[in-house]
Amino acid sequence: MARDYFTANGLTTSQMMVQAMKYRREFDMQHVELVDIVDILEFKLVGRYPNFKLAIERDSEMKEDALAEPHKDRITVKESVYLAACSGNAEARLVLAHELGHFLLHREKDVQMHKDQNGAVQPIRNMKATESIEDQADMFARHFLAPPHLAYRYKDEPKALAAATGVPLRISKGNITMSKWPEVYAIRFEQGARHPQKNDV
Repeated sequence: MARDYFTANGLTTSQMMVQAMKYRREFDMQHVELVDIVDILEFKLVGRYPNFKLAIERDSEMKEDALAEPHKDRITVKESVYLAACSGNAEARLVLAHELGHFLLHREKDVQMHKDQNGAVQPIRNMKATESIEDQADMFARHFLAPPHLAYRYKDEPKALAAATGVPLRISKGNITMSKWPEVYAIRFEQGARHPQKNDV
């Protein structure tokens, strides 16, 4: 299992939505429904971090699905996960977005950050989502791939949101619920104002 770490710089869900949209804009993905996460990792990160390296390892050489090492400007991905993401697999896309979240949000941590199917081991009991780097990376991934304005646009169609944004159905359903929160209205409205649709508000 991956090891979780404490962060004092954690964001609330609403703050993470804003942060995820900031990075969508920086990667010129603000106007698309289906973020090309592979393109971001292969080409766009190098524009911001010239020393960045995406490494693809054989499955036999990695226990975890992927590994972010922001302090070394590197993300390593298991070959099967990388190929699945290239083919549009929703779970694999989520793994890559999770590692991108670690890379962008946790550059102060000089530790390896893993994503595997078994979750994370938390060395500190009862960490809040704002304190756990794994929870923070999960929040980033879900809102980076399916931001609130898109979730609200598809508010009655979770399967359509999942298909449009390339996320697992469970993420789609959760994001639709969060997009309806009163405190998310301003975030949704601001995002939707940049590229409005008739049923965004």
